[in-house]
Amino acid sequence: MSRILIAGATGLVGRQLLQQLPAEHELLLLCRTPGLEQPARHWLPVDFDDLASVTLPQPVTLAFCCLGTTRREAGSAAAFRRVDLDYVLAFAELARRHGCRRLVVISSMGANAASPLLYPRTKGEMELGLQAHDWQRLAILRPAMLLGHRQSPRLSEQCFQGIYPLLRPLLLGKLRRWHAIEASQVASAMVLLSEGDGVEVVENERLLDL
Repeated sequence: MSRILIAGATGLVGRQLLQQLPAEHELLLLCRTPGLEQPARHWLPVDFDDLASVTLPQPVTLAFCCLGTTRREAGSAAAFRRVDLDYVLAFAELARRHGCRRLVVISSMGANAASPLLYPRTKGEMELGLQAHDWQRLAILRPAMLLGHRQSPRLSEQCFQGIYPLLRPLLLGKLRRWHAIEASQVASAMVLLSEGDGVEVVENERLLDL
């Protein structure tokens, strides 16, 4: 049985990921407050500001990171970076301390550590931080706008999803890379891309074809 560590399991992609992982895996789900306990699904309440002090009950085979927020949700640029950069890197280190050398993480289309913009710069710095370590498998997914229903809706995403059916027919050729993608499709890609070896950065256009 594989033991899988997941952060962000209650989010848009994380909830889809839980549905798509084979039942024979044992799941360790980091959370602020525990969810419904099920066979082979264990919620582990933690302080994400202090992941360095967390000790897991067992070694970990594979880790999935679905953490992410926005500046507006977080309340400030510093709070946003704490989630999308600090928490992600701390989660990866937690997994590594427990024997894990296989990680799949959600980044974002346009991630670039040299960007003058907060969001892509933070995602790019996160990617570089992860790539600084030696992984047997590191898959970084860069989806475009996510489609799906969040438990706490984001106004910008709700507006975009309302007009997206009108925009989609215009996104042809090179513009196809800007297609929005269903959260369920991203989750499916995470499972597929956990296989294999080496470091791989997967852009949205390929995610659409997986």
